[in-house]
Amino acid sequence: MLKDLHLYLEIISLLIALFFYKDLKRNDAMFYFIPFLIVTALVEMGAKWIWKERNEKFLLFNIFTAAEFVFYSILFRIHLNNKVLRYIIILLIPFYLILFILNVIFIQGLTTSFHSYTFLLGSFFMVVYSCFFLYESILPESINVRLSRQPFFWITIGLLIFYLGSVIINALVEYLTKSDFQKQGIIIYQNITNSLNVILYGSFSIAFILCRNNRKTSSSP
Repeated sequence: MLKDLHLYLEIISLLIALFFYKDLKRNDAMFYFIPFLIVTALVEMGAKWIWKERNEKFLLFNIFTAAEFVFYSILFRIHLNNKVLRYIIILLIPFYLILFILNVIFIQGLTTSFHSYTFLLGSFFMVVYSCFFLYESILPESINVRLSRQPFFWITIGLLIFYLGSVIINALVEYLTKSDFQKQGIIIYQNITNSLNVILYGSFSIAFILCRNNRKTSSSP
């Protein structure tokens, strides 16, 4: 049951978003989390119950996680105020997709392994974007609403912790799954991954609830 915790959390987060549907619709790009979470849940359920083969799962998750980085990048582009940063994000989206395509065609494969190289690169981008947003949020001209009352602040915190943790755990995954440490290593990996998912989808849920009383975040352009 614990290994499917991320799926349950995704569904709970989706249900909360649907419950606050009207409020999310008034809050800039937050509304798009509803179709995004629907696709996320379908991908996870498809991998669990429909696509059983490893090559099918690699194909599914490689494409989805690449699209996931594009979705989050667009959200940061909307919520950042600095025009230069927003322009850089627009340039980095096709740059990332090109690297992803080259990686899965010539290096790691689309159906034979997970695109760990470009996943780490995408995680790095998410951490950088998160730091830029948090920096902008503490500037004097931006603080007219408490950070803890801003929905996208919680989205950012969730993404920052999740992708920082993902970089660390994926860098250690080979060590954790060595034959002499395999059983304990897998348990450690699953526990850390589950904890990161609790933080990520917990943060999303808080953001959706806050949308009820915040029609626009103070950091929106």
